[in-house]
Amino acid sequence: MLIKRRKHIVPELNTTSTADISFMLLTFFLVTTSMDVDRGLVRQLPPLDNDKEQTIDATEVSRENTMDFKLTDSGTLLLNDKPIATKNLRLKIADFIRRRPTQHVIYVNPDPAASYNAYFQLEDEIMAAYNSVRNEMAQRHYHRPYAALNEKQRNHVRDLCPQHISETYNTTVATPASDSQKPQPPSATTANNKEGGKR
Repeated sequence: MLIKRRKHIVPELNTTSTADISFMLLTFFLVTTSMDVDRGLVRQLPPLDNDKEQTIDATEVSRENTMDFKLTDSGTLLLNDKPIATKNLRLKIADFIRRRPTQHVIYVNPDPAASYNAYFQLEDEIMAAYNSVRNEMAQRHYHRPYAALNEKQRNHVRDLCPQHISETYNTTVATPASDSQKPQPPSATTANNKEGGKR
């Protein structure tokens, strides 16, 4: 008597759409993944000291035309030596610039131990205030937003509302002085922002 053995059929795995699925997953992760973007600040460094005589246009600015920001090591923001909250800070700076578009200076004095997040937050608020005022001027003169202007029109708006930001960087740490020693002023480097290059 012959016994027939059953043949076991192994099912095949269809891999035709594997490439399509992989491509779709790759596209999904590329679209949904957030990537860190380097942020830069436009600053113009002071001129180098040399033996040649340099001509610098100096303009006296009254105290009422200045805003003096100080950032402490604990992250506290001071405006003219008084604590100020970051809420509505952009509107306050924009109103200050709007009332004196060409005759103003904004001083920024961060402590060396201050956090970068607090420093960038202050810088972002200042730049947003400038952009707001310039956008208003662009609408008034050209009936278009500042971003839609050509280069010549943007230069005109920049002349009407230039950026006057002076930053001071303290590079020394205060040490206790004896009675016979007078405290020395901290060394500082000032960067005036006049649409210069990136630092």
